[in-house]
Amino acid sequence: MSFYTRATLIAVFLALPLTGCVDDSTGGSGSDNADADTFDFTVMFANYADNIILPNYEAVARLATDIESETGPISTYCQSIGTAAETAAVDAAQNAWYGLMVAIQKTELHIIGPAANNDNALQNRLNSFATGSLSLCGVDQSVVQSAQNAGFDIESKTARQRGIGALGYLLFNPDLAQNCPSQIVETADWDSRPAEQRQLLRCEYAIVIATDIANTAADLRDAWSSDAGDYRSTFINPANTGDSLEELSDALFYLDLDVADVKLAIPTGISDECLALSCPRKVESPYSQYSLDDIRANLQSFGTMMTGGSGLGFDDLIDDAGLPELNQSFLDNTARAIAFIDTASESLFEQASAIDSNAAQTECTNAYANPDVIGRFSACNLLGVIKLINDDLKIGFVAAIDVDLPDRAQSDND
Repeated sequence: MSFYTRATLIAVFLALPLTGCVDDSTGGSGSDNADADTFDFTVMFANYADNIILPNYEAVARLATDIESETGPISTYCQSIGTAAETAAVDAAQNAWYGLMVAIQKTELHIIGPAANNDNALQNRLNSFATGSLSLCGVDQSVVQSAQNAGFDIESKTARQRGIGALGYLLFNPDLAQNCPSQIVETADWDSRPAEQRQLLRCEYAIVIATDIANTAADLRDAWSSDAGDYRSTFINPANTGDSLEELSDALFYLDLDVADVKLAIPTGISDECLALSCPRKVESPYSQYSLDDIRANLQSFGTMMTGGSGLGFDDLIDDAGLPELNQSFLDNTARAIAFIDTASESLFEQASAIDSNAAQTECTNAYANPDVIGRFSACNLLGVIKLINDDLKIGFVAAIDVDLPDRAQSDND
């Protein structure tokens, strides 16, 4: 299996020519840090808002709307079930899911402001992976409820029954059996229904899920937009520079606390949270087998967030602090990590499943500790390279930017 990114987000907007300075609330103790009196933080924040964050949410809203439309790939797939066109139609729907997944993964590196409110409530509606395993029974119940009840409201469902993970389950899982205990009324007769009926009901509910993703992304876009919630103004306001810088820098630690610790370390058994040799069922995208592509999109977004794209970004702050070698380290290790994904011959699920003996686990651990030594488990090498990036984040980056580690990262022992 090979892994390719099929969607690229390119957007250029005008950054406002204003000047701000860091307030006294920013932490950090490094002596080599950016000059808060001369650096144009307001232009930097406007660049992130206008050229990265807003375009990312707009891309998710657009792609999800295209998928759920009456002429979109999911509707076409639903109409094709049982016909000669079904195979091509389901492939098209799955490809559309892939593009949407990549777009959503890119938003994971800027969970700030409206996306972070109420314990990341809106962000979790796009992707519930951070909240725990997908509620398969909950999704199965909703499939039936949405078909039987004209007043069905997905807003009543938890994040673990929504988002890109639930959509992947509905579009990629060939097993039509339900996942609920026998006492659940809605699914009691599900397994006795004709296969095509079950397939159609799942397909139709996939449209409901995609519509919810589109609405959520639109809510996030509007929350930032100057024409609606206008969090953008709060974010770029010079009076809030310290808070905005902390928010933006904290968001980068998604690469440490979610990508490394959860998406990779648990499935490969490196994390103590996996109580077996490995935990392949803990991968993010078990049905599509695109878990490494999830991480690839995260890494791409990390690179964009670090550099600010074509505008003013953290790399400029780091240069201002006189640490160009730190920027080069981020660039080199991010490229190395993506290369491990691009050259992988097996999915993350397949690699984790093969870590089935003490010898295999030792090989994975060694690859993690020495990522330059290539072995069977490139996912373990990948985790080792991402650890190098995270080490730079925790030490050189926080000193150069003059910020504190996020609370969660301070208790992380990796």
